[in-house]
Amino acid sequence: MITEKRHEVILTELSEKDFLTLQELIDRTGCSASTIRRDLSKLQQMGKLKRVHGGATLNQSSVLEPNLADKRSTNLREKQEIGRLAACQIEDNDCIYLDAGSTTLEIIPYIKAKDIIVVTNGLTHVEELLKQGIRTLILGGEVKSTTFATVGSSAIKTLNRYRFDKVFVGMNGIDLKYGLTTPDEHEAVIKNQAMELGAQNFVVVDHSKFNKVYFAHVLLNEEITLITSKKAIESTTFKCFAEKYNFIGGTL
Repeated sequence: MITEKRHEVILTELSEKDFLTLQELIDRTGCSASTIRRDLSKLQQMGKLKRVHGGATLNQSSVLEPNLADKRSTNLREKQEIGRLAACQIEDNDCIYLDAGSTTLEIIPYIKAKDIIVVTNGLTHVEELLKQGIRTLILGGEVKSTTFATVGSSAIKTLNRYRFDKVFVGMNGIDLKYGLTTPDEHEAVIKNQAMELGAQNFVVVDHSKFNKVYFAHVLLNEEITLITSKKAIESTTFKCFAEKYNFIGGTL
């Protein structure tokens, strides 16, 4: 395979997965490890990707995380379906952590439980929660311009003051091999820490998040439950995920 073709294959594969290991790139191109390493170095010099330990990820300047406005208009009906299912898990007097993001935002209109407290790092969530008459606490810290999420050491410090009955987090990717991932390592830290503090952890994902892998891994020490859509569950690949994770969202 000529150099230009290898570069095209590498970038195409990364556009679909966002992160691939060196071995995966070797398997996809049929080339040696030394050849792929040279290709990655060249593509990094060109600003096309970033080499990381064990593989490569697309350069964040060339493939930006979509902003929240774009996310809110994507798969909206699915997210509303997921939001209704998630809200049904919330009980009176619960203390809840609600992650920033477009899918978790759709939980808020369907919350019927009384006397709950919600802690969130999503600035867009605050107004909607207050409209529902819900006692709301927001994490301090740096605000991301794309997702309006607060992140960083100040957010973590505040988060560690609390314990939660239920934690609801969104995720950019879920994969059988690599688990839960997101493009931003700072958001990954917040998601992980929130779930460490939750008695029950729910991950809300629509069909487009399955079989996707991003740069930052969200580590899990506790069992999680996926809340997803009928469309996701009816897909041909979902059965494999159902064997690994508990899930809410319909029947296989």
